Amino acid sequence: MDYQDYILKNNNNEFHFWFSARLKLIENLLKNFLFATNKKLILDLGCGTGTELEKLAKYGTVSALDINQSALALAKEKKCQAILADIEKFTLPKENYDVICCFDLLEHLNEDEKVLNNICQSLKNNGYLFFTVPAVKSIFSTHDLALSHRRRYNREELNHKLIKTGFTVMSLGYWNSILFPLEAAVRIIKRFLYFRLFKKIDLRPDTKPINSTMNKIFFAVLNLENILIDHGMKFPFGLTIYGVAKKNVS
Repeated sequence: MDYQDYILKNNNNEFHFWFSARLKLIENLLKNFLFATNKKLILDLGCGTGTELEKLAKYGTVSALDINQSALALAKEKKCQAILADIEKFTLPKENYDVICCFDLLEHLNEDEKVLNNICQSLKNNGYLFFTVPAVKSIFSTHDLALSHRRRYNREELNHKLIKTGFTVMSLGYWNSILFPLEAAVRIIKRFLYFRLFKKIDLRPDTKPINSTMNKIFFAVLNLENILIDHGMKFPFGLTIYGVAKKNVS
């Protein structure tokens, strides 16, 4: 979770539905590919305030890396090893980790393939990469600009980059699909207003506080997706791409 989103959550006294539902998606991915009985060395890249760290700690010893010192201080409270660094300038130790996670990180990077190479070299043979990224390039909007996103992805492009950097893709799918038509329409309108009408609207992310009842309804919708995905369903589109990749044996 970004530091600004942490402040939002604490001012609102409950998790925004998107963060709560995404955490459940991540929890499901971890349980489907990892075994809690086999303790692993895990790195959470771009950990933010450490939302996922408690889930990851079930599977081994967790380190957390982030460029934001305030966010990392909050992550450190979850009893992990904290690393303050810019992953685009930091070389990870070779063949060191069993699992590396980068949830909503790659879209912030200037050179995502370079970082994927760095990740691959730092994983042990058959080590796992878990990730999420924003999807659908055509809806790049003020939401992305507010969060300092460089890009959004499509599934084919991401699959190609993973293979190119030394991974075998184990799972790759879309999430946040049921709400996609509504959210995509809002972002396309904002994109038009910003880029065509002299950039006169505020750059603010869409994860703003909402009515508690609506928050629960939207969470239920996204959690229904989590259940369907966990039972093998693949959606043809969505606002997020989730995935799991395994390092090829060298």
